[in-house]
Amino acid sequence: MPFDRPLRIAFVACNRNVRRFTDDASFIYRCQNLASALCERGHVATLTHVTRLNPAAALDVAVFHRPRYTFAFRAMAALLRRRGVQLVADVDDLIFDDDLARFSPGVVNDLVPLADTKALYRSHRRALRMFRTITVSTVPLREEAERCFPGARVLQLPNAVHHRWRCVPEDGGRPPGPPRITYFPGTRSHDRDFATITAPLNRVLAQHPEVELHITGPLEHRLDARAGQVHHHPKVPFEDLHPKVRAGTVNLAPLESTPFTRCKSALKVLEAGYWGIPTLCSPLPDAERFRNAGAIMVDSPERWCAELERLLGDRGYYDCVTHDLRARVLERADVDRVADEFLRLAACESGGRHA
Repeated sequence: MPFDRPLRIAFVACNRNVRRFTDDASFIYRCQNLASALCERGHVATLTHVTRLNPAAALDVAVFHRPRYTFAFRAMAALLRRRGVQLVADVDDLIFDDDLARFSPGVVNDLVPLADTKALYRSHRRALRMFRTITVSTVPLREEAERCFPGARVLQLPNAVHHRWRCVPEDGGRPPGPPRITYFPGTRSHDRDFATITAPLNRVLAQHPEVELHITGPLEHRLDARAGQVHHHPKVPFEDLHPKVRAGTVNLAPLESTPFTRCKSALKVLEAGYWGIPTLCSPLPDAERFRNAGAIMVDSPERWCAELERLLGDRGYYDCVTHDLRARVLERADVDRVADEFLRLAACESGGRHA
């Protein structure tokens, strides 16, 4: 997308943790990854927090990630709008309809009171109403945003393989040793998701004492496995994640079926697939784009058990599923293509002022 000069873009975090906003996985994928791709095209992209953004900074576009209706946000948005800066909101979860707050993972896992979650969702919704343009991560989330914000232009910018991983050499993959099943709960809100597959996991682990299960991240679980068969590791920073992902044989991504999970991105599928590892996952609309690129969707305990057995025991099937998997994932999750879509959006919203 040609411009007569580089665009100046700020990606603005709106979460509560000002000091650690760059550690947030959502911000890493939705903002940091895209910013890197835009910088490679010669544009100027910065990462900041809403409380740290200089309202006098020379900007063409400001992308507010998961905006909340706070004083800092309202004041900053008003100042930037008066200066002619394009304002874009980005959201990657169903967090703006308080009627659906009961499906929030924090609520269903008894981590956050429903009343607090409803208040947060109302804050997101009031903030999002201030935007003419909203970007989202998945098709179902776009549909929900179009329903809640009929006056806005809603564009899907899917999550993509992170640019840092594309700089990591392909060698040094899975270490020698027994087959390894991996599961990566990124937050404390996946206990109920994992509980949906404990029965088939118990059967597979009992039938295959040589197989190990490696869980990386916070999770409360009960598995009837042999001593030494289940390994639980603490959550690691994103920069330390890829060695653990690529060390697996089969990855797992179970989800309870709710309106919230239906809108989620298939990040766990694309992360594992980039390193040549298939993921057994619950039916998920965003995983459909990886149906022939690492995602094996299963919808019953029997299917979880059967597909896991097949991936662990049928070498021919495994080789077929994983052949050239990195390339197939990149075809469907390339951040450079996402950057192209973003630039088209910027050109359209600017009315040609930068083109």
